[in-house]
Amino acid sequence: MAIFEPKSANYTNIRDVIPATAVSKGDPAIRQDRFGFYIKDREEVGEEITFIIQMEMVEAAKRIGSGEAIISGDKLYYYPATENVSPTPTGAYGTDYYYCGTAIESAGASATTVLMKFDGTRYNENI
Repeated sequence: MAIFEPKSANYTNIRDVIPATAVSKGDPAIRQDRFGFYIKDREEVGEEITFIIQMEMVEAAKRIGSGEAIISGDKLYYYPATENVSPTPTGAYGTDYYYCGTAIESAGASATTVLMKFDGTRYNENI
């Protein structure tokens, strides 16, 4: 599974994003000062790809283990080092983690994914 996988057709996006390097569907990034993810794989150099910054429903890879249960309504944070989301903000905001949305459903500590509302809030604004 991609890190972020769309589960809804309702989204806001920044169109005409041209990644400098190869990207895959679901890869997170910061574009135009917003945190979001790519909607498809880059297949050729110079290809324009839609970049999602908000979406009603997204399935995201989550941290697994003790203390990593998520309750519906929890704020979720993306961690680039581990490429998953967690309800626990740890480290430096905008470097170690980014706010990325709110859990729509609960997910137990052993769950590998969580359904969330994605919100690519400006990455340098601590929420």
